[in-house]
Amino acid sequence: RCYVCMAERAVTQTRRCAVNPLIGREFEGMDIARSPRSRKVLVVGGGIAGMVAAATAARRGHDVVLCELEGELGGILRTEAALPFKRDMYELGRTYAHLLDRLGVDVRLNTEVDAAFAEKIAPDAVIVAVGSAPIPMPLPVEEGARVLSIDDLYLEGEQPGDEVVVLGGGLTGCECAINQVRLGRRAHIVEMRDGLAIDANIRHRPILLAEVERAGIDVNLNARGVRVERGGLVVADGEGEEHLVPGDTVICAIGQRSRSDVADALRDAAPFVRVVGDAVRPSNITTAVYEAYHAALDI
Repeated sequence: RCYVCMAERAVTQTRRCAVNPLIGREFEGMDIARSPRSRKVLVVGGGIAGMVAAATAARRGHDVVLCELEGELGGILRTEAALPFKRDMYELGRTYAHLLDRLGVDVRLNTEVDAAFAEKIAPDAVIVAVGSAPIPMPLPVEEGARVLSIDDLYLEGEQPGDEVVVLGGGLTGCECAINQVRLGRRAHIVEMRDGLAIDANIRHRPILLAEVERAGIDVNLNARGVRVERGGLVVADGEGEEHLVPGDTVICAIGQRSRSDVADALRDAAPFVRVVGDAVRPSNITTAVYEAYHAALDI
């Protein structure tokens, strides 16, 4: 239920596709023109932005090296493998990994890139796509209380107990709570704003809210997290009154933070440097794909 193509038309009178940056810009041509001169391009980060940038640069005839810190390509898309209703997003990452192999991109996994590493590569251009990381739990946590991040849950395979409290009612938090119910657990969502999934588009959001209601999830809006206890999450309502949202596990889904320190360290690594995707600001697949695609076209 991506719906970017339908949602954007209603809002902006234009059309884009989350995975195809040519949609809506067909008048500019449907072919990726080869560069008159092949250059050495270093792409830092193997998430969706890095893979799109590397594939596009390779199609333009450039010599591309892509370095990824982890042992698998995909970045944040790797988390979607844990959600049956979002596995297509995980498969998107696998598709791009296959495409990079076909295009002859030099993919180096388990490789950290700093200024010294970039100097050894001596690239003509660097595209920084190092993505973002989950914001850690910002509240006091009582000894013995269990807190999991989205990465703990989806990538590390940590298992919650029978009743979970999801702190953060954005798109990620709502999807997490729905999946926990489908796995047989009771779920609560705590959101400090007055609505759920504010970051979802206008076509997706009503369907997502209906799924939350159908799942019987306990929703706490205008509720600010105060502290995590062994028995759950203590929240304060609009009047400042505190109460406990019960659960044996609190899942922190309050958002992502750009890895700006890594990006800043590479800003002078080549004559041409472009930062794209979540490394600029946490956003969505559409933004990552478009920024990465056009960065590669500019080389």
